[in-house]
Amino acid sequence: MSSLAYSGTLDRRPPTGRGVIAVLRTDSPQTALSLGRGFALTTLAGIEVTMTVPDAVKVIAALVAEGVPRVGAGTVRTLAEVDACAEAGASFIVSPHVDPALVQRCVQLDVPACPGVMTPSEIVRAMDLGAAAVKLFPVSAIGGHVTVRTLLEPLPDARIVVSGEVTLPEAPAYFAAGAWGVCIGRSLWPPEADLHEESAVRDYAQQALDASGCTAVIGAMAGTDRAGTDRAGPERTGPERTGPGSRPGARC
Repeated sequence: MSSLAYSGTLDRRPPTGRGVIAVLRTDSPQTALSLGRGFALTTLAGIEVTMTVPDAVKVIAALVAEGVPRVGAGTVRTLAEVDACAEAGASFIVSPHVDPALVQRCVQLDVPACPGVMTPSEIVRAMDLGAAAVKLFPVSAIGGHVTVRTLLEPLPDARIVVSGEVTLPEAPAYFAAGAWGVCIGRSLWPPEADLHEESAVRDYAQQALDASGCTAVIGAMAGTDRAGTDRAGPERTGPERTGPGSRPGARC
């Protein structure tokens, strides 16, 4: 075990607040920018720009420069990508696998890492390396929310973010099972004609979150977590509403 290792994740800054994370996987950098700007005005917990987007690092840098909060990088597979994303201002870094070198570089750069895992051994290994959370992927192929609940019984300190063919209506069940975050892709996107209208992106995504029950479930979790941290000390545990279009309140 390296000198950077530690036991558990609860002493580390989480990659995002608890909630739904929008995954931007598109071949158009401009579409990614428009979606990111619109999503910033919703109750989404995070915005993940995958490295498969052309000029993904520039997209992240542009969104961060515009003041868009909680923007992270996804599908990060090399040390060069970690360094570039951190330099661009990424709030978190997600990878599809556990690579000790990648996780440790994130720890060194103080950027929360969320490596991909499938087994209890991989979860514990990632936690020991310093991961702030783990991405259970592809969750739909390994038992869905039942697997999340089962894994958290012996590993209650693991922050599990689920990804892989998860629909918005399924998300509340994952949160009920104890998931920290749920990655959702195109089901948050408006029709193609509205993709470049920030207000249309905002409204479509927020309405989808509300209709699925995610907004109510996440609000209830935030209230419970807040009560706990009032006793144990402050910690940011839920998504914040930002921007004039924010309101209270799929697949990737």
